[in-house]
Amino acid sequence: MNKRIAVRLILSLFVIASNAWSQDRIPIIFDTDFVMPPADDSMALMLALQSPEFEILGVTTVAGNESLERATSDVLRMLEIAGQAEIPVYVGADMPLVHEKSDFAVENYGKWYSNEPPPEPSGGFASKKAEEKSAVSFMVDTVMANPGEVMLVAIGPLTNIAQAIRAEPGFAGNVRQLVIMGGAVALLPQGAGNITPNAEFNFWVDPEAARVTLRSGIPIELSPLNVSRKSALTKDWYERMVVVDTPLTALLRETLGRRFEAEPDRLWLMYDQIAVASIIDPTLVTSERLYVDVDIDHGISYGTSVGGRKPWPGAEAAQQMNVQYDLDWPRFIEMFIERVQRPLR
Repeated sequence: MNKRIAVRLILSLFVIASNAWSQDRIPIIFDTDFVMPPADDSMALMLALQSPEFEILGVTTVAGNESLERATSDVLRMLEIAGQAEIPVYVGADMPLVHEKSDFAVENYGKWYSNEPPPEPSGGFASKKAEEKSAVSFMVDTVMANPGEVMLVAIGPLTNIAQAIRAEPGFAGNVRQLVIMGGAVALLPQGAGNITPNAEFNFWVDPEAARVTLRSGIPIELSPLNVSRKSALTKDWYERMVVVDTPLTALLRETLGRRFEAEPDRLWLMYDQIAVASIIDPTLVTSERLYVDVDIDHGISYGTSVGGRKPWPGAEAAQQMNVQYDLDWPRFIEMFIERVQRPLR
């Protein structure tokens, strides 16, 4: 065989093999109100970055745990630490659709209403910059160019998702699946809220966006507080996690380690991490198909998610979705530790 033809054949086979491998990966957009460890968003992104099942097309930021400015600054730095600075970051909504700052918001967890300059993250501010295109434009363009292929992973308030749904009528129908960490369903065990008696934080920050999103018709996997409360990260598990030295475990020692030094008996729940892990291995969680809607009346139940086995008055537009409520904790935490300890991809 001619040497030049042989080389071309080998290159062609390599390209075919590479494309086949790429097609086996799930293309995702990672939408987050990001904060560095020990926040759950950062640990969830660690898991996603270390999982070959995913092809992360981009990270989009939203106000939630902290300001939009901090979410963007922290995630840019995290991508550098993880050796994946090539993943683009797009800046999203800095405020909810309707929800305004209140005394209650200021007195309780979260700084979604803030526009303060971000604090310097571990190791200093990133040299990497966010993209000029907005988060919503990126979402819409990417989904519409790849109909039925792109999965959205939303682990913060759903403002960006709702804006994308409103911006492009065909958007919802072209999303492969939407995995959400949010809500708390009283019908299932452990269904109380964590910001008000019945409302979960992400949905409470932007209830209107949550309702738009849940009613959109996108296939949804909901990972609410019910399943999060089946997790239990103790100091023993943490110590097993950081026994291997990598840039990610070093970051965990610097941040989460301080917390366990101060409170050695503390138990940390894992929220966003479970949502990501359930994509990798759906058998880690137990789910039930429920109709789920969100209360947007500005009263005592504002931001509360309600689930039922059939529609009820006032929730006629509610859609069915998978709602997680139980977790195989040992298998989950073993997976998380093993992935975080891997050499950087």
